[in-house]
Amino acid sequence: MVTTEIYIIKVISYRESSNLYEAIAKDYGKITLIHKGIKSNTKKNALELFIPYKISWSGKGNIKFLREHEVIRHTDYTPTHNIIGMYYNELLYYLTKSDFHIEKLYEHYDYSLRSLLNSQNLLVNLNNFEIGMLILTGHYIVFDRDTDDEVLDPSKSYSYIPDIGPELQKNHKDIYKGETLMALSGINPYNEKSIKESRVLMKRLIDYYIQPKKIKTREILKYISLK
Repeated sequence: MVTTEIYIIKVISYRESSNLYEAIAKDYGKITLIHKGIKSNTKKNALELFIPYKISWSGKGNIKFLREHEVIRHTDYTPTHNIIGMYYNELLYYLTKSDFHIEKLYEHYDYSLRSLLNSQNLLVNLNNFEIGMLILTGHYIVFDRDTDDEVLDPSKSYSYIPDIGPELQKNHKDIYKGETLMALSGINPYNEKSIKESRVLMKRLIDYYIQPKKIKTREILKYISLK
């Protein structure tokens, strides 16, 4: 029997009475759990998204059997927070493999969710979650030095080459100010322009790393105000 903490990131109906859960487990990575008979048991509740649980499971195969569970804490997220959380879940699902341990994955997800509650700008939260996920899943992400290993000039323009980094440009259709890249690196603060420009770049990077998959939640994010 294994005991750990988890978050559910995806719920799948399984046969007539059970659920399958895609989850991230502290110290284990992404796992699949089966919650047998939950639909036919009126005295027990199915596990929910955005709630941390302490659970016990058994089994050594690809699907673990959920045995015991208890809520660690309840948090009152707004509908906007829930939509962002759904985006987090979808991105995490695409960027990770099952039964492959990624150190600090659970902690990054937990911190990113809780940070929404005190956020001054939710677009910055999106950037931070995406950058953290790309780094944790082994992608080379650098924003503060260019391809010649020079520190970026905030006043100059750069293109961004995936797996390589910023490249100084004079004429390029996809260019970003140095101040935007320095904000993404955490060195400089964001301003209104750099936030908007950073979201364009991060969307392109995410699309590059998850291709040919498409993130459905993005369509919902278009219609909510994120500040």
